[in-house]
Amino acid sequence: MRFKRLRRFRYNDLERGRRHFKGGYLTEQPSERIGKDCGPGPLAYNACLTSMLKESTQRKLTLYLALMLFFHVFLAWNVRRSVQVGLADFTIFYTAGEILHQRRGAELYDNTLQETVQRSFSPIGLQKRGSILPYNHPPFEAPLFVPFVRMTYLTAYVVWLGANLGLTVGLLLFLRKNFVVLGSAPVYLWLLAGFGFFPWFKALLQGQDSILLLWCYSVGFLAFRRRNELHTGSWIGLGLFKFHLVLPFVFPLVLLRRQRFLTGFFSVSFALVLLGFAAVGWRGCLSYPSYVWAGENNLTYVWNSSLGRDTSNLRGLIATLCPANEPRLTAFLVFLFSAILLASVTYAWRRALLANAVYTELVFALGLVATVLLSYHIFVHDLSLLFLAALIVLEVLLSSRVMRSWARTVLYGCIGILFCTPIYLALSLRYKLMQVIAGVILIFFVVLLIEFVRIQSEADAV
Repeated sequence: MRFKRLRRFRYNDLERGRRHFKGGYLTEQPSERIGKDCGPGPLAYNACLTSMLKESTQRKLTLYLALMLFFHVFLAWNVRRSVQVGLADFTIFYTAGEILHQRRGAELYDNTLQETVQRSFSPIGLQKRGSILPYNHPPFEAPLFVPFVRMTYLTAYVVWLGANLGLTVGLLLFLRKNFVVLGSAPVYLWLLAGFGFFPWFKALLQGQDSILLLWCYSVGFLAFRRRNELHTGSWIGLGLFKFHLVLPFVFPLVLLRRQRFLTGFFSVSFALVLLGFAAVGWRGCLSYPSYVWAGENNLTYVWNSSLGRDTSNLRGLIATLCPANEPRLTAFLVFLFSAILLASVTYAWRRALLANAVYTELVFALGLVATVLLSYHIFVHDLSLLFLAALIVLEVLLSSRVMRSWARTVLYGCIGILFCTPIYLALSLRYKLMQVIAGVILIFFVVLLIEFVRIQSEADAV
């Protein structure tokens, strides 16, 4: 009966023009909703005012997230000298910008040239690292960093950090406006959540582009919530500068032949390919796939020394459980479980795109979590995508009782672990066991998938 009442309530409110629902979500702004009578309807909306974060909960979250932020400030202060000598990931972007500035784009993926450039501005970093930090991103991203080479490396890093900080604050404010229950939380709590999330902090510290990707997914999510698949595909297509964190998300929609989504996605992809050709030419573009693959298997790079084990994805988890002398068994199991995971999320997408589906936003969170698990390689800063997935799930948990008690407990627990900086520090720096995080992410995915399918089945039954 709950879902029948939900559909009737949605229709009546749309007729009255008082509220707007998209896929089971109340989408009007908190400021518009406060003080209104939520009227009759399911518990998810009948208790919309009382489901906001309680003041006691806000105080506890503030204390917890402030503690995480303290850890981050302490870490940033202690690694400041490493940043100054060029050990941050921003080195790769500065290198690519310098090569294009020298009009040698066709040689962008030449390690000898990259080493020469990096030695010119970061000789100490090159020596401490023991190898170059290769620019292994697509060619169309490199032109973005050409203006930075007019500054010294350290100045360019600070400017890029300032840009990332601005993008972070802007994204948090943007997301706050588009979540009803979570949006009722004060701005300072949102800022603490963003800057207190370790993967996000890592992206800022390293000078990475993960925040740009999170922007693409966030705007794409809002387009999806408005049922605009063309814009959803376009925004997600813009994230192809990290294609390993985009293609797993898109693959289920390719199988389901979502034409409008694919039109937007491939249109943007084609434009980016043309930009890449303009930047580095045919020679540079054609050398890119082999360069990336060679980099993945180059054991002189420190990050490849664990042979894929110390990573927070399905590959890292399976490689840890399999004997080190059985690479074929590892590859087979990675392929098998990746196929199962893809089939599961494809099924979830198919259910979510039905006309009578409810809580369809959850499938976007499932897609994000599956993308992280399916990526061939992943670093801590790439886990920033889970911030959006956590927001989507928390919005449902706080606004309704549609999920069973045990599932709510597990999901809350997984989100708590993902926001705990000491766990990341222990697993990444001391024990080299980041695959444990993959286990947490996998549990999060399985429980969310089970509950999403159950909710859709109950909706179909009424």
